[in-house]
Amino acid sequence: MVFEAEPDKIPFFKQYFSVIILIANILVFVWQLMDPAGQMHIEYAFVPNEFFAGEKLYTILTSMFMHGDFVHIIMNMWFFLVITDNCEHAMGHWLYLIAYFASGLFATFLHALTSVIIPIWGPILGAIPSLGASGAIFGLMGVYLILYPKNKFYLPSSTGMSMRKVNAGYFIIAYFISELTYAVYSFSNPFGSSTAHFAHVGGFIAGAIIAGIFKAVKGTSYQKKKP
Repeated sequence: MVFEAEPDKIPFFKQYFSVIILIANILVFVWQLMDPAGQMHIEYAFVPNEFFAGEKLYTILTSMFMHGDFVHIIMNMWFFLVITDNCEHAMGHWLYLIAYFASGLFATFLHALTSVIIPIWGPILGAIPSLGASGAIFGLMGVYLILYPKNKFYLPSSTGMSMRKVNAGYFIIAYFISELTYAVYSFSNPFGSSTAHFAHVGGFIAGAIIAGIFKAVKGTSYQKKKP
């Protein structure tokens, strides 16, 4: 688990879209659990083959609010809570919302593209449903890296008995490199993991680009905004 080491006093509940997105993810997961067929409403998950066939295009959005199990949603929403308030506070509500959805959409598209282009296995991989908010959240990681690289995080030590403080920039870059490594490796071993690593990579890149443009225009003025 990751924690902010230095509270920035940005009130989470004033970041309106962050609150709405959090509640929406929880409500959709509860709805999934209520599926009497036990299929967790998988028809709303994203399937690359269907997307490229022009079918069920809405799933590129609906899949962003779905999760596979309790661990999946807890891990995603925990990290979302750590970084989202800073991102929305800095960028403003509407640009934050655009960055979130643009990251999620590009993440899903890159996952779909890299799934179907793998030789031999493409048609099989393209039929596997994917779901989760991870791509959009990795987009927020990209935003956080650009806007708050010097913030501090607490991470569990190797023994798990204590916490160590690291720069947010160091942690996020290391995390991205690991995801990029797994993504590239997936070309040679496409069934080695059920995680859509290219979705993480795509979301991160989209978020970082949007934040980079924002920072180039605004400079450091976002740092002076009152909590």
